[in-house]
Order: sequence, then structure tokens, then C-alpha cells
Amino acid sequence: MSLLSFPRRHRSLLWYRSAQRALARRQQRQLQQQPHTKIYRTPIPSRILTAPTTTSAVVALAKQSRSTGSLAKNTVVHSANTAPDPTSSAVAVAAVAAATVSTSEDSTNATATLMSRQLPHPAETVMTLATAKEAITSGASLELSADRSDKPQPQESSWSAMLIALFAMIQPKWTKEKLKLDEIPFEEIPVTSVPSQVSEVLPSRGTALFWRYDMDSYAANCKNEDRSQYVLDSIVRPGRCTETPVFFCGCYDGHGGEEAVDYVQKKLYSNIRSHLTGNDEPVVHSIIMGFKDTEEEFKRRSQIKFEQGSWSSCSVGACAVMALVIEKKLYVASCGDCRAIMAYRESDGSLSVEQITFDHSANEEREQRRLRVLYPEDYDIVCEIGHNNFYVKGRLQPTRSIGDTYMKVKDVNRYPMPRGLRIRGSFRRPYISAVPDIFQVDLQDRKPEFVVLGSDGLFGELKNEEIVQLVDLFRDQGVQNVSQALRETVLERIADIYGTTADDLENVLPGKRRDFHDDITIDVLHFAPPRTATLAKAAFRRPYISAVPDIFQVDLQDRKPEFVVLGSDGLFGELKNEEIVQLVDLFRDQGVQNVSQALRETVLERIADIYGTTADDLENVLPGKRRDFHDDITIDVLHFAPPRTATLAKAA
Repeated sequence: MSLLSFPRRHRSLLWYRSAQRALARRQQRQLQQQPHTKIYRTPIPSRILTAPTTTSAVVALAKQSRSTGSLAKNTVVHSANTAPDPTSSAVAVAAVAAATVSTSEDSTNATATLMSRQLPHPAETVMTLATAKEAITSGASLELSADRSDKPQPQESSWSAMLIALFAMIQPKWTKEKLKLDEIPFEEIPVTSVPSQVSEVLPSRGTALFWRYDMDSYAANCKNEDRSQYVLDSIVRPGRCTETPVFFCGCYDGHGGEEAVDYVQKKLYSNIRSHLTGNDEPVVHSIIMGFKDTEEEFKRRSQIKFEQGSWSSCSVGACAVMALVIEKKLYVASCGDCRAIMAYRESDGSLSVEQITFDHSANEEREQRRLRVLYPEDYDIVCEIGHNNFYVKGRLQPTRSIGDTYMKVKDVNRYPMPRGLRIRGSFRRPYISAVPDIFQVDLQDRKPEFVVLGSDGLFGELKNEEIVQLVDLFRDQGVQNVSQALRETVLERIADIYGTTADDLENVLPGKRRDFHDDITIDVLHFAPPRTATLAKAAFRRPYISAVPDIFQVDLQDRKPEFVVLGSDGLFGELKNEEIVQLVDLFRDQGVQNVSQALRETVLERIADIYGTTADDLENVLPGKRRDFHDDITIDVLHFAPPRTATLAKAA
């Protein structure tokens, strides 16, 4: 099953071309299913037909038609239920040329019925006079394809010739490509176990800013273009003597590559922090200036690289959503199609959800209206590619981002920027911006339960209400990393769509996963503990692990133990307690000098049997490689009583 069966939000040029090929394929099927007939009547002069509709051929046809007056007599009848398709205009002009073929003796009007449709492989077809006569007299349909390989070269100044040539050039360039999207069966995709996820859990560490924070990032691309960041900091604001605790977390969704998203991860918080500590200005203004500084620095950096001959920095960008907790207030800033939602309790105890941010995406009607008001001179400011997938200038789906210099600076839309990425337009102002929307939440007034930040890999699969219900469920169940559990639920939902399992989906190689889902990054900021009593006791500032030991006391005169065995999990992971005691007792009775060594050799024999080899071969494996077979093994045996055999008892 193809990805195009389930619309997703992709912004890369590859997705753009794939969507256009799918659109052309859908148009081809519609043309095959619906009548799309064009009937041409014309006196047919004597000539050899050159069927390909190159612009030079169209100009030559127009010149001949102007001299003979035959083109004006053509009558074109379209099917009543099918309007002429601009993308097939070149084919229609070719049909006129095809219909003007006959012998000089035949001066009567001939009727040729031509079916006009797009072909997957544009090709030139040269028909001889006999072939043309046979096709027309037999009433056969002539299928002609469009080609734009030749440029128009009119010999005379002719408005009609120029208009026909330009009309033939309307066909988009990408329809010349093969209209076939490779659909690889799920079972044939190469799979392997690839560690491509990052998960972390952060307790509040003695601050009252929040209860807990956890995150999870999972790669679908060959290299994960999503990033997540958190900073637990303290700053001294101007005019104050005490330190102010600050918590910052950000979710960044890159597109086109990793350069922009890596830069945002490194610089955004540091730029915001410099304004918080350097000027006595509102927090909102510091956030705005932090975004502005990050954008200007990356734009300047990419333009310098462009002048040096590297264009890739101008074609990458990153969407960002961040949360800043300071002075008992939560500030959320969004630039792009990442999203933040907040869950809070109603007076009756029910859980409600509120979407804090707006999606800056060309799919949103409010963004489409804003763009059309700002750019009335650009008729293609918003282009629909595929079904309900809209792009700014046919290139980018986010309407705001950091980076994407080619959408903001006209000077970089030239060589060495590839022609397929260059933006044609007025460029009176940048087509997208990096100005964030900022929202402020009073934590004492609203008292949120938790806030979820995520990329469109999460919110493109689950609704806001579903996410809040799942997070609340995981919290009540005592799940340590809620973000990871939520990501696993997303993969299960996607696996159900494709009729497979989440485990199989996780085993698909990064890069191939992009055919099924986008990169997924989730940050959950917990402000209140879950409602369950057990977890509520461990709510504030309790570490997940500790260094407090368990201590046990044994009275040797009362218990009189034979021996005590201490060991690492390399021993107890291979043998049961009963087996260890029986082996130690056996070795003691046999008079073995080093019981620990004999026990370790027995463990290696057990492992060798599992892998179908010998203990000697296993010992000859280089350290490091042995880790593929077993863990480090350490054994200590403390003997309190001699063995039972008389011989050993005498030497006890």
C-alpha cells in the first residue's frame, strides 16, 4: 500500500514530486473512465505528419494555418461533462496537427476522432502519409503525447503563433517524469534492529517548577530530523539579587536536512537566555528576540555558504515549539506546524484539553487567507498538490519556520540553487517568516495537569482528545516514561492501518519507515502528580533510583551456614539458586581447590551448549566479542564449614 493513500504532511522536494506524480496518475485514470472526446473538421492538405507537439511544430502549424486559413475553420467540440484540461493543452494542439493530414486528391472534409490523454512516457511519433491516411479512413483513435524538449522558434512576428506556443508550454515540467510510484510490499522491505529512539525522564530535582518531564524521539528518516531539548537552569535577572529558577523544553521538527534543526537546538535557548539576563524586558519580548536572533544568524550563515557555492543551507529549515517555565508562569512559543496542548481539571474533576498554539501550515484556512492578503500579486502563493495538501509557492507546507532562506531571500534563487527549488515571484517580502506566536499561562490560576509538545508526526496521527486521554491513562498506570508509551501507541495505530504489527514496523530500516510515518518527537511536562494514591505519595522530588542498601543479619551460631555465594548477574542470570548450591556442594565433596573457578567453567559450558559450541571455543573469543554471548562473571564463595568427605575433613 502506498503512502499516498493516507495523506500526510511532508515538506521535502521528494514528497512534492511524488504527490504531483500521484495527481497526474489520478487524472489519467479519470480520463480513461470518462468520455473526453475532441472532434476536429478541417480541409486536409497534403503533407507528412510529424506527430509530436513540440512548440516549434506548433509554430510551424500556426504559420501554415494562417496562410491557408484552415485553422480558423476548425471546430472543436468538447464532451459536455468534461472541461478541457490545461495540462493536456499541448495534446489538444497536437490533435489539430494530426487531423490536418490527407492526400491532395481528397479535398472533402474528413472527421478524425482523437482521444486526448496524458501518457506516462512522452515520446515523439512520426507518421508517414500512408499511416495517417489509414488511421483517418479507419476511424482509429490517435494517441499523442506532449513534449517540451524543443523551444519555440517563430520565424515571423505572429501573435497567434506565440499564443499557441505559450499555451502548449503550460504543461508542468514534472509530468514528463514516469508516472509510477514504487509500491514496495511490506514483507520485502529490508529490516534490522536499529537503535533510533531517545528517551529521557527528568524529575524536578528540588524545584517547584514542575513535577516531572519526559520525552521520546523516534526516527523515520535515515537521520532523525526531529530534535528535543530541555534545560533546567537558574538566572539572575537585571535589578534582582536572587537567582530565578528556569525550565526550558523545546520540540523542533526539521525539514530538508539536519543543519537548521541542529542550529536551532544549539542557539535558541542561549539567545533567549541572553535577553532574559541582559535586559530588564518582559519575558515575551525576550522570547521574540531570541527567535529573531536565531533566524538572522542562520540566514546570514546560509547566505555566506551560498556565496561560497553551497546551496543546501538555504533549502533547510526547522519548525519549533517551546515551553518556558519562569516565575510561576508558563510561556509557550510556536513557529511552524509543531503543536502544544494543555490538560487541566474542571470543577467536576473531569479532564479537559486546550490547544495552546495554532498550526502555521498552508493546510489551515486562516493561514491561506493571511497569505493571500499579504501577497495579492502572487496567484500561486498557495498551491494544492494532491488531495487537500497545500503548499506555499508549491514548495513548503509550514508558513513559518527558522531557516528556509530560499523562501525569504530573492538573491539565493539563482545558480547554484537547483532550478527545481528556485522560487519565482515578486519577493516584495519573505514568503514565510520566523515570528512566533507566544502564549502565557498563569500556573497558579489555571493549574494544568500536564502539557504535551510534539511534532506533526504525533498530531498527524492522533487527535488532541485522544492524546490527553492516553497520557492520563499512562500516568494513572504508573508508566515511567509517558512519552515513550504514547509513541508506541502511535506506532500501533499506524501498524493497524497497514495491517501489520508495531514490532514489525519498528524493525523497518530508518528511511524506509518514512513511507509509513514521519519522525515522531514527544515532550510531556507534568505539573501535577497522577490521581492514584500510590503514585501521589511519590509525587514531588523523589528519585527513581537510590543508593540505599538493603541490610540483612545472620546469627552464625544459630543458623550455622555451610557456605555463602556472592556473584554478579553474569552468574545468577545463567544458573538458578538451587543449581548453584548443588554444584558448589559437589565441588567441595570432590576436593576442588577453587570452587569459584569450577563454577564459572560450568556456567561457560552451559552457555556453550546453548550456542552449539564448546567452552574452550567460547573462552578463545576475544573480550568484547564475548559480550554477544554472556555478561561478565564474578563469583565469591565463603566457606564456613568443611566438606562432608572424611579425607577433606581431616585437613579441614
